[in-house]
Amino acid sequence: MCSSLFMPGCYLADEGAAEEVDEVASPQLDPDGRAWRLFKVSVGGVPFARTLAIGDETMGNYIENTEYWYVDPSALSGLGTKSIAFTHSGGDSYPPSQRGPQSFALPREVTWEAFQTDPVSGGALYRKDNVYLRITKSQSGITRLTWYQILAGGVATNLVPSGTFVPVNGSVKVPSGHVGYYIDQVVE
Repeated sequence: MCSSLFMPGCYLADEGAAEEVDEVASPQLDPDGRAWRLFKVSVGGVPFARTLAIGDETMGNYIENTEYWYVDPSALSGLGTKSIAFTHSGGDSYPPSQRGPQSFALPREVTWEAFQTDPVSGGALYRKDNVYLRITKSQSGITRLTWYQILAGGVATNLVPSGTFVPVNGSVKVPSGHVGYYIDQVVE
């Protein structure tokens, strides 16, 4: 039951399969079978980040299973009040070179942890369908990223965000009969 947010490569467990709801190891941003996928993110139509998700093989200076973030901190002023939009492209040859005033790398293979009460607060919270993204910032750029998925069944896996996420207030709510999953990463 993938929403329009998920592109090809969205996988849920078989309905009859036993599942462990405490932790699920899975990519947070997925190159979807490609060598790499470049996500472009804008806030209120203004580009503020590019994220290069590298697949299972090292490509030159790009290490396998790593997300490389390139952020323009001057474009972050609209966070929390304006929608953010994701677009993406991908390829199988060497990825395009990226730069930004703030750059950092995060592991792509991170464990999704189950929750019923939102374990993170602060920052700007966004939602599209059953997926949320919380972005915390400082004057120098992004300081924390938290991805969430709310599922009625299956396990959290393979995010390929696209389209518009709208700002929401408060915390992520998990309805009765559902399980929330999250990945919380502090940028260093």
